[in-house]
Parts: sequence; structure tokens; C-alpha cells
Amino acid sequence: MGLLRTISIVLTTLTDAIPPYRKIEGILDGKESGKDKNYFLLVGNEIIQVDELTFSELMVGEALRIRSTRSMKAISIDRLTP
Repeated sequence: MGLLRTISIVLTTLTDAIPPYRKIEGILDGKESGKDKNYFLLVGNEIIQVDELTFSELMVGEALRIRSTRSMKAISIDRLTP
């Protein structure tokens, strides 16, 4: 069982990193830090996982364009100016 689980995790991780990536554009509606030092943003009804530095730098109300993996982990975040 251990080998099959390891192979499954590796395949899931690899397919998550392969394009096409999700593109989300909208206003940052909320920020939340979860357990185990996980950080999340709510943008356009989507929940995106980010790192701690990104979480602290962004402010609620900012217009953002986010590119993320299939598992909703942010790859790149651009601030949009009006």
C-alpha cells in the first residue's frame, strides 16, 4: 500500500504543475490564515493558497490577476491598476 500511495502522490503533484493553469481576475475580498501556517485569499469566489509574504503584502480591496495550479496554489499574482 505504501508504494501505491507514494506513486499516487507523485503523479498528483506532477499533473498539478503541468499547464494549463487557472486564471482568476477580481477583487481581493478576504484573507484568512489557516492551521499549519496555510494562507488563503478569496478572489472572485475562488479560494487561492499563497505564501506568508504574499499574504502579508496584499490588502483587501485590491484588484488582482492570479495564475494558479489546478489545486488552487498561486503561481503568479499581478496587481491591476484602474
